[in-house]
Amino acid sequence: MFLGTEQQRQTGLRHIAHLKEIYFSQTKNPVEVIFDQASEKWKLTLCFHAGLKRHHTLLTYSQLNDEDKMKITQALLSLRHFTAIFKGELY
Repeated sequence: MFLGTEQQRQTGLRHIAHLKEIYFSQTKNPVEVIFDQASEKWKLTLCFHAGLKRHHTLLTYSQLNDEDKMKITQALLSLRHFTAIFKGELY
């Protein structure tokens, strides 16, 4: 039996759906897909930009620690922003 209001119930259900999407999603993280499918040359570039070492290029995304994963994500976002400038999407 739920003892809250309908609005509280709906809010709770939205939060549960969001948590399921984040923690129990069957799809892979897009950064993981990009990193794991990248060529050796691209991984070298990405790891260099992220400030990681050469040995990180030999690892899969799941083998990286959380700090290294964050650095890879930030490097990808930075490179995305950089290329957007040349496409004329940003000023």
